[in-house]
Amino acid sequence: MIVLRNSLIIALIFLFNLSFSQKEIKMVLIKGGTFEMGSNSKVFKDETPVHEVTVSSFYISQYEMSYDEYAAFCGIAGYNEPYGTPGFPATNITWERAVMMCNWLSRRNGFDKAYQIERDEKKGVFNVICDFKSNGYRLPTEAEWEYAAKGGNRSKGYVFSGSNSPYLVAWFSETYQGLEHKSGELLPNEKGIYDMTGNVAEWCWDYYSENYYKQKDTLNPTGPVAGSARVYRGGTRRDKIDNIKVTRRSYLEQKKKDLYIGFRVVRSKVD
Repeated sequence: MIVLRNSLIIALIFLFNLSFSQKEIKMVLIKGGTFEMGSNSKVFKDETPVHEVTVSSFYISQYEMSYDEYAAFCGIAGYNEPYGTPGFPATNITWERAVMMCNWLSRRNGFDKAYQIERDEKKGVFNVICDFKSNGYRLPTEAEWEYAAKGGNRSKGYVFSGSNSPYLVAWFSETYQGLEHKSGELLPNEKGIYDMTGNVAEWCWDYYSENYYKQKDTLNPTGPVAGSARVYRGGTRRDKIDNIKVTRRSYLEQKKKDLYIGFRVVRSKVD
């Protein structure tokens, strides 16, 4: 009886969260354009050199993915109730789980899937091909992420997403006071997007390579063709100022998760 009661409670929690998930994900149109990606940092060599990149138009979620959305996905997919707090950003998510949720969101909202996934848990296989021409949800490329974080075609060249003062736009080591924070509590950037600096770091599509920028891939770059880790961007509420700048790059193996890494989604603008 105890097991059945606990199972019923978990099911009710997922159904409760599912009701939240029916809310439309608020997306912001980022018109395509050309921008300067990276920095001339003498400390963070993987941000160098500054190079000109052009990206096509796309939509990006105004807020970080919520726990409520992620819990709904976990419930339907048969996973345990995830770590986190309702109403706050989803965290502790592997890159692989984020990709799977993107496909789920696409199906739920009537879009084509962006990802073709080859998966074999026993063999540890998780291979993904992305169709960037699909209208479905996916993770942003590094270039898309940085372009959006900088304000797209409305960029004012800020060091942080939306300001040169992190205190206005970011929860980070000096401001978060040991607390979780909801997405959207501080000021947005030039395109009305919240929390691309600090709070929760965000997975990107790209494999990480320290020297990738030196290749100067200029048109809709999607990163190295292979690698052992994936990029995440934006920094977290525990990071110091230098690690929450819009050019800062971080990485983690795609099968691993972190209490301070979540994600937001994008969709290609398909004519």
